Amino acid sequence: MTVSEVRCFLEGLGRRNRESWEQTRIIAYVIAQANSTKDLEPSDVLCFPWDEKEEKRQTAVTDAEMERLREKAKLIEKEINHG
Repeated sequence: MTVSEVRCFLEGLGRRNRESWEQTRIIAYVIAQANSTKDLEPSDVLCFPWDEKEEKRQTAVTDAEMERLREKAKLIEKEINHG
């Protein structure tokens, strides 16, 4: 087994374990929410390392990026309208 095959194997194993842990979190969340007066989120009950990674992916769009995308959209619109 090569290093890349081992990496793929471990990632697959992690995904399989993740599903099990997510199921555990939902069960714990339902029990906690039933006994709480506050509104809870599943991540309030159990936090996992992959929760942090998803938060890091969310980024704000800068004004310069918005302007670049507007200009690109105008060019595409011109191409569509004028053939």
